[in-house]
Amino acid sequence: MKKKKKTLMTVAALLLISATGYAEDIPDENFTLDEVVVTATRTAKNAKDVPSAVQVITRQTIEEQGAQTLADVLRYATGIQLTRSSTSPGRAAVSIRGFDSRFSMILIDGKRLSSEIDQNYELDRIPLENIERVEIVRGPVSSLYGTEALGGVINIITKTSKTQSLTLDVGSGLYTNGQNGKDRYSFAYDSGEVGKFSIRLSGSQVENDALFKSSGLTFEPYGTRKNINATVDYRLSGSETLSFSKGYTEEATYEYVKPAAITIKSRDYIERDENALSYTKKEEDSELFLRFYRSVMDKSLDQYNVSTQALANWVRAKRTVNVYEGRFTQTLNPQHRLTFGAEYRPETFRGTAVDTKEGYFTVVHPSGQTKTGSTAHLNYSAAYLQDEWNVNDKLLAVMSLRYDDSNKFESNLSPKLGLTYKLTDTTRLKMNVAQGFRNPTPNQLYQQAATQQGNPNLKSETSHSYDISIEKDWDKRSGKLTFFNNDVSDMIDLVTISGTNKQYQNISKASIKGVEAEYTQALSDRLSWTNSYTYLDAVNSVTNERLQNRARHVLTSGLSYHNPQGFTASLQTQTFGSYLASPGGVKSYSVWNVAMSQKLSDHHKLRIGIDNIFNKTDEDIPLLGTYVHGSIQYSF
Repeated sequence: MKKKKKTLMTVAALLLISATGYAEDIPDENFTLDEVVVTATRTAKNAKDVPSAVQVITRQTIEEQGAQTLADVLRYATGIQLTRSSTSPGRAAVSIRGFDSRFSMILIDGKRLSSEIDQNYELDRIPLENIERVEIVRGPVSSLYGTEALGGVINIITKTSKTQSLTLDVGSGLYTNGQNGKDRYSFAYDSGEVGKFSIRLSGSQVENDALFKSSGLTFEPYGTRKNINATVDYRLSGSETLSFSKGYTEEATYEYVKPAAITIKSRDYIERDENALSYTKKEEDSELFLRFYRSVMDKSLDQYNVSTQALANWVRAKRTVNVYEGRFTQTLNPQHRLTFGAEYRPETFRGTAVDTKEGYFTVVHPSGQTKTGSTAHLNYSAAYLQDEWNVNDKLLAVMSLRYDDSNKFESNLSPKLGLTYKLTDTTRLKMNVAQGFRNPTPNQLYQQAATQQGNPNLKSETSHSYDISIEKDWDKRSGKLTFFNNDVSDMIDLVTISGTNKQYQNISKASIKGVEAEYTQALSDRLSWTNSYTYLDAVNSVTNERLQNRARHVLTSGLSYHNPQGFTASLQTQTFGSYLASPGGVKSYSVWNVAMSQKLSDHHKLRIGIDNIFNKTDEDIPLLGTYVHGSIQYSF
């Protein structure tokens, strides 16, 4: 603890002393540059033209805000709330437009991950050092991405090779209430283009200390997470590129939980191995993209009775995802650009906590206990078509349709229509109408736990959605107002069947609607101001009760400053009104965060941040009090 405090005090002092010490001019950023996005249509398109609600979080913003995890990156995005996970209450879960995390996709360069039941685990696991930007699409995108994309898609775009560089980063943080925080070490290497080759390497290690509630349970898992990633690009010609990437993640975490009458200490060990090979050919009016990737996750969970130290339960699981995909885009004429894509995705899930009635195997625990597991084979295939139709100079129509089939579920047809109409050169009216779906997970289908059973007869969850928005640009300002509505059917939930026994069933319907307002202004060449407000009305349509762990009102405001001497500062505030916590009831609160960085030389940069400046604490939300963090970066 003393070592951490000394480290942070030193970082803070150096940062303040050096605020004017580095005088090399750095070009001012242009706040008015148009953003190009690829996630909303799977083609490069100006964000102003895209009908879907999209937001881009740039590398500069990530650094200015002092983000340490993907959760930090997403925290201030419009329409996103970081809620408590439904399957692991200690973890943060991402909610887009009021949807649970299971209804949203997290992709890396468009690739699916072999994640667990909820993708909220990925908020802690995905490293930041190799991220170029994050693209967020709010609203259903099942017409292009298939299952899970009801709430939206978060696509993490990694860096491309530019010039030779090596960056080392060391950071640390602690809570002012005396509890420890995190230590972080990372590196990123870029070879630049060496002939026809380029290589990028990155890696990180994060060590989380245990953070305890007054009950003696932990707020979140603690332990060590390591990852390393490599990408090799080979330029076959001026228009063709062959890419290979590999990633490895290792995670050993612990937590104290009380799922029933006894307190449990859980040890969760995760290994994930990812490999991808892709081919891209870009011509003036066409693009061909082919890719195969494989993601394998191994999970070992041991749970011990804290009082007796006896082994209370243990689980072994392995998920393998293989994806074969292709996409071809052709500009037919100035009016039409067509995209056709297809995907085949065989998945295998092996676990000791499921009974699939096939592929039985036996696992022996180091303690000598044995368990029988089973195997699920799920094969998915899909094809989709999209037409970007410039009807005239004012109207753009984006029409897409995807057909999904599976060996376990009924087929799904997911259409979407998006319109952008230019009322004037600076004012646009946008509308989207779409359907989405989500297939049940292996656990929901086959789980065999002490009090929870799967249901192999589950149907896919479906949604019917629409939104309409108006946006305007003037001078160095922009604003947008959106209304959205989602009706969800066949929602899967646990239902009591006898005593304490529960089973997954399709029972619920939900109505999720709301309003999003956004306003951004460049106050000067150095200072920008961003604001957003979301009103959310999310209810269970059967019981008419509000959906838990969501705020009815979220107001976000932030100031970002930079100067030519390499100094940046960011002040962010979020106010949550009528947040329905589970447990805890309805709450309202505000959180303020500040982050600063100073470039000391061509090779050194210091960063410091203070999260939750006014020391707000609440175990139900949870808020843990003021957190101070700092880092030093060396690059050459």
